[in-house]
Amino acid sequence: MPPGVPTRKDKKDVPKPISNGLPPTPKVHMGACFSKVFNGCPLKIHCATSWINPDTRDQYLIFGAEEGIYTLNLNELHETSMEQLFPRRCTWLYVMNSSLLSISGKASQLYSHSLGGLFEQARQLQKLPVAIPTHKLPDKMIPRYSTPRRVPLTRTPLSMCKPQLMIRNPYTGHKYLCGAFQSSVMLLEWVESMQRFMLIKNIDFPLPCPLEVFEMLVVPEQTYPLICVAVSKGTELNQVVRFGTVNPNSTSSWFTEANTPQTCVIHVTQLERDTILVCLDRSIKIVNLLGRLKSSRKLSAELTFNFQIEATVCLQDSVLAFWRHGMQGRSFKTNEVTQEISDSTRIFRLLGSDRRADCRDPDTDRGRALPRVVVLESRPTDNPTAHSNLYILAGHENSY
Repeated sequence: MPPGVPTRKDKKDVPKPISNGLPPTPKVHMGACFSKVFNGCPLKIHCATSWINPDTRDQYLIFGAEEGIYTLNLNELHETSMEQLFPRRCTWLYVMNSSLLSISGKASQLYSHSLGGLFEQARQLQKLPVAIPTHKLPDKMIPRYSTPRRVPLTRTPLSMCKPQLMIRNPYTGHKYLCGAFQSSVMLLEWVESMQRFMLIKNIDFPLPCPLEVFEMLVVPEQTYPLICVAVSKGTELNQVVRFGTVNPNSTSSWFTEANTPQTCVIHVTQLERDTILVCLDRSIKIVNLLGRLKSSRKLSAELTFNFQIEATVCLQDSVLAFWRHGMQGRSFKTNEVTQEISDSTRIFRLLGSDRRADCRDPDTDRGRALPRVVVLESRPTDNPTAHSNLYILAGHENSY
């Protein structure tokens, strides 16, 4: 065998890429960077997610914007163009298998789309011999390869400002979607055989306005997740925070008393079975379901930052805190800075981060809901209305 020629065994050892997207970067604990994927985007983007086409293995970013739903093929960045998938205003997106869930339209209703049909429809729209923007075309002029399906009773949710969210109960395998309305909370369950969400609970309940917190919390002994709609200062001994929750498992809902002042909370995320991350103004506290600080050899009870946190993304070993001019990562174990990106000339905004809810082990609490793709945008600090640049976070071992 000539030197340098890979053997059959060597070829088997080479891992195949899971998608055709950006070239892989070293999987390291430190060294994350913002990798630009689009320069000068004119869209007013609200959210972003990603999808891997099962036939071509091409990886796509999908954006929800005022102008509609758009996609960018990470395997064809040289073309520097986006395709429009759906010509209606979109404020929230989530990919479930080969279905795309969105909050779209002027009435902000929950829709379910076939991703394969949307992409075929986009190809046909490019052939139309008109120069009129597709979002202004009458519906009868748009070729329908994918007819979006409205999810009943989901019109005008408060999700316009606090998105509906998706969670998988690792103890039962069931997948839930939750929506917040002016005076009720809706819980839907994914039915695999029908490839759609079905309504299972509609609870009449006056929600706080504005709704600052909206997150589902899985409790092992409960069939349905608790729905956290408020966080207030703890009232019991050693209680840092108190979760105000709606309980779909009972006939009555429980909520933090109105006379209890709410705490300024940026985000609430369930990391493990009895471990909740609560992001405050400039700090992150790790607590249990009762709101008491929880520290161990793996987790620090408190992480502190020297800037106002706007969003967070949890990785296996650390948390990324995003702020106006960049991002800083801190170790869950030591509270030390693991990575940092700062640029005072740009204003950054987190658009979306997919979560791998299926990787949790309920018996060992191993494997948090990790992000697949983290998408950001930035604009010049001295011209915040300029067209934006779009990035994905690259260079961290959990980004794959």
